[in-house]
Amino acid sequence: MSLSHALLGLINYQPTTGYVLKATFDKSIHFFWNATLPQIYRTLTQMEKRGWLTLTVKHQDGKPSRNVYTITKAGQEEFKRWLAEPTEVPETRNAMLIKIFFGSQMNPSQFAAHLRAWREYHANLLQRYENEVPSVIKQYAHATGAFKDALYWRLTLDYGRKVDRMVLEWCDKALKQIEGKGKKESSRKEPASPSKKLTKKLVRGD
Repeated sequence: MSLSHALLGLINYQPTTGYVLKATFDKSIHFFWNATLPQIYRTLTQMEKRGWLTLTVKHQDGKPSRNVYTITKAGQEEFKRWLAEPTEVPETRNAMLIKIFFGSQMNPSQFAAHLRAWREYHANLLQRYENEVPSVIKQYAHATGAFKDALYWRLTLDYGRKVDRMVLEWCDKALKQIEGKGKKESSRKEPASPSKKLTKKLVRGD
C-alpha cells in the first residue's frame, strides 16, 4: 500500500486540508499505517500532479488561506483500482521480537524490563481502542455521512483490540516464565550457609 491511496480514501469522503488530513489520520489509519505531516504534504503535491486531486485556495479574513484538496474522477478510479488489486503479503519487521529471540544473552532482569515496557505500550494502545476510538468513529461517520463505512472502521478497531489483548496475555505468560527461571538460577547459585554445611557433616558422621 502507498500513502497516496490512504489519502485518496480519506479525501473521497469529503474535501479537506492537509492539516485536517493529518488530524484524521492520527485518530484512525495511524494505528496501522503511520505518516508525518511533511510526508502527507509531499504526497498531496504528487497526487495533484498526477491529476488525482484538485487544489483550491480558500482565502479567510484575518486568517491564513486554506489549501483544500478535492478528489477527481481519475483519483476515484485509481482508488477503486487499488482496492480491487490483490493485497501484498505484509513484510514483518519487529525489533522487539529479535531481542526476544536472543534473550538468553541478556540479563533476566533486563529482559523482563523489555517485556514490561512492551506490555505497557500495548496496554495504553488498548485503552485508546476502548475509550477513545469508538467515539471518534461515531463522530466521523456523522461528519462525513459515511454511516455504512463505520462498520468497516469498527472491523479494523476489533482487529487492533484482539491483537493487543493477545500481546498482553503473551507478555504476562513470558514474564512468569522468565521470572521463574531467574528465581531457580539464583537458588542454585546461592552458597550453602555454615549451619547447612555443619548439618551435612553430622549426617555423614564426619
